[in-house]
Amino acid sequence: MIRIGFAIEVVSDEALARYREAHRAVPPEISGPGGALDAIGLRAMSIHLLPPRTLFMQVEAEEGFDPQRDFTRALAMHPVVQRWDDLMHGELLRRIEGNDTALNWYRLDPIFNWSRPAGSGAREAAE
Repeated sequence: MIRIGFAIEVVSDEALARYREAHRAVPPEISGPGGALDAIGLRAMSIHLLPPRTLFMQVEAEEGFDPQRDFTRALAMHPVVQRWDDLMHGELLRRIEGNDTALNWYRLDPIFNWSRPAGSGAREAAE
């Protein structure tokens, strides 16, 4: 499993409100079982707001996941996915300044990752 972080800007406070509202009901063609996110190898996704309007997205994906290839592949899976992307990247979001990559979301450089090794937690030590 791999973990990747991304960042992007919301264009305005109004767009942020629309973004929040849209994410209260993500279509099943995107996030449901067998939806586009599942089909491209994602296993978890979270999006967080860094005020005033910067979004941080973290994904956990299967080994071999390639954001450029696989997010692009997702767009062709269902017209709902393409319409969602058109709304997000056509109206609500803009690239982080200096992002000259092929992706709208800027891939962040990981600095530190930590997770508790299996079987080494405080609960096990106390038992």
